[in-house]
Amino acid sequence: MKRREFISTSGKTLALATLATGFGSVRVNALAASPSLQQLQQLTADSDRVFVLVQLTGGNDGLNTVIPIENPVYYSSRPNIAIPKAQALQLRTGLGLHPKMTGFKQLFDDGKLSVVQNVTYPNPDRSHFRGTDIWMTATDVDVFKTTGWMGRYLQTLAPNFPDVMPPDPLAVQIGTSLALGFRGDRGSMGITFRDPDAFYSSVDQTNNAGSYDASPDTLGGDELDFVRSIEKASQVYSTAVKRAADNVKQNKVTYPNNNPLAQSLKIVARLVAGGLKTKFYLVNITNTSFDTHIDQGAVDGAHPTLLNYLSEGIKLFMDDCEQLGIGDRVAGMTFSEFGRRVQENGSRGTDHGTAAPLFVFGKNVIGGKVHGHDPDLTNLDNRGDLLMEFDYRQVYAASLLQWFGVPANDTQSILYREFSALPLFKEIAAGVDDNNEILSSSMYNAPNPCDELTVINYLVPQTSDVSVSLHDIRGEQLQVIFSGAQEMGVHSVTARTAHLAAGTYFYKVRVGRWEQMKALSVVR
Repeated sequence: MKRREFISTSGKTLALATLATGFGSVRVNALAASPSLQQLQQLTADSDRVFVLVQLTGGNDGLNTVIPIENPVYYSSRPNIAIPKAQALQLRTGLGLHPKMTGFKQLFDDGKLSVVQNVTYPNPDRSHFRGTDIWMTATDVDVFKTTGWMGRYLQTLAPNFPDVMPPDPLAVQIGTSLALGFRGDRGSMGITFRDPDAFYSSVDQTNNAGSYDASPDTLGGDELDFVRSIEKASQVYSTAVKRAADNVKQNKVTYPNNNPLAQSLKIVARLVAGGLKTKFYLVNITNTSFDTHIDQGAVDGAHPTLLNYLSEGIKLFMDDCEQLGIGDRVAGMTFSEFGRRVQENGSRGTDHGTAAPLFVFGKNVIGGKVHGHDPDLTNLDNRGDLLMEFDYRQVYAASLLQWFGVPANDTQSILYREFSALPLFKEIAAGVDDNNEILSSSMYNAPNPCDELTVINYLVPQTSDVSVSLHDIRGEQLQVIFSGAQEMGVHSVTARTAHLAAGTYFYKVRVGRWEQMKALSVVR
């Protein structure tokens, strides 16, 4: 029997089995439509993947980062700050990295880093504030939005946030104030802190959030409920963050104390390896640090120091992730609100410009590749600045479609229209594979509700390693019901629930790299 015929036949068998238990389609479909269940299903689908954004605040000079080393216009335009060809780290004929970026050169050669050239958007804005807002909201220059592109994506995973909150933060910024990029329709979808221990200490852990007298049935009572929910979220997330950090007390590599970006990425590596189920991390170096109007430097100086921070920090982070066993799960990108002008200014620096290169990094990136052409330094816009080759949202689209497996129609909604995604990632996320849908549609348990035991049924689409586990309402694993190899076919395992208190629980079925979670109820 062919695989798809087998799946079709097995699906009909499962449907009949569901009816035979006495728990018909109305009950099962009602459960599947539960907002909290949908949230948990979506959060656990390919839940291990992480995307790290490194913000180069202030407007990075792309021409001194990825250098057109054989273009005479580059050297004539920058008599004091151009990088000598002999000192650049060659990427391909005519193109080199700044000599301080030896870490990036190694990642590029190892196939773990790619370059996207000439990135901006139509009619770019040269204001720091507006430019940053555009990149954060994924909008055109004449469109103003109050939600961020990551926030809109995270809302699809947690549509009832903050009323129904996942046990781990959806997004984390290492810093002091949350970026607009994380904002959803009902506020920010993430948290920010500089240090996990300090974050935990700043929250009152002695107060049992949620143990309050009933709020009055007034507008003031509604506001009180909201404040209480924020307090509860702080307690849940500070505990989750500290737990993850405590799970990995020591990084596998040494991060230099004098590299601020490396110190932030050091925290990210610990949290990811420690089990925090956060999707997005955002880090930067220091505010306005890349705004190099004065004494920028060439091979040495202010801008080269920042490029060293960037290259060294990400190289150490990638090495750390590999040694911590999370290298396959982590990818990321750099971005800056704009590039700099072709001509240096009278202060041995550069002024606000337009297009610039960005970097995409990770073990599953199609690395060792430069997307696009060398910058054209003669065919410029009407203000004498570089022209766009790629829209920044083409990189966002790739991260959503290829890395997270977001469906195309959802990606268009998040980015407000369709963008042609660049081919940036080797391995497409499981979310775009129909095996996840097959697994989800086949899963059910009976009886449900249950008392002493329930039988969990599921379809294995292809011979794989399988695990079935039971979790509480916060997602904490209570027991492993089954773990081992299973052949393609319909399988059943028994979950014993006599020892559990009445309430809602979740069972998770992982088949190879596919994973789904559904709810079950225990009654007494």
